[in-house]
Amino acid sequence: MASECNRNIVEKYICHKLSKRGYVWRCDNVRDEDAANNGSIVSPPPTLVHRCREASTGGPDDNESVPNLRRRLNPQPDPHAAIHRVLREAGDELERLYQPDFTEMSRQLYLTSTTAQRRFAEVIDELFRDGVNWGRIIAFFEFGGTVCVECAAKEDMTSQVDNIAEWMTEYLNGPLNSWIKDNGGW
Repeated sequence: MASECNRNIVEKYICHKLSKRGYVWRCDNVRDEDAANNGSIVSPPPTLVHRCREASTGGPDDNESVPNLRRRLNPQPDPHAAIHRVLREAGDELERLYQPDFTEMSRQLYLTSTTAQRRFAEVIDELFRDGVNWGRIIAFFEFGGTVCVECAAKEDMTSQVDNIAEWMTEYLNGPLNSWIKDNGGW
């Protein structure tokens, strides 16, 4: 349950950060049978669909807001809505205060498809080197969201958005899991 909850929290946060920059990242909650997993039920990963203004077709829905478009793509009620709201608000405040620093740090990583995971992990490990607290967890989400926006802006790096979501989820399910549980959970 915690792993699904963490994945949902990561996906919603990344969707929020990308939508603020005009990107739509479709989170499909439809489950499919996957032959590669011996017929087990798996959720397909979210997919970066398009930059909103590039998707204009001249139809009546062209002025649809990004939040409305996200709701149409994922209409199920969200059992973690309060968590998402608090995380968005805290992340947006951190972004307001430190976005130039996050963006510069992301750019200095010189991410490529072959170096992205290692460099992302190095930054996250450094972030939590002196311990875990809620502020650092917010910074973790904000840094991940910033890197996703940077990757979405580069045609050859859009697939990394899905990978970053996976790495963030793994970190939440691994090194951060007991700290979150010991401090009241989500």
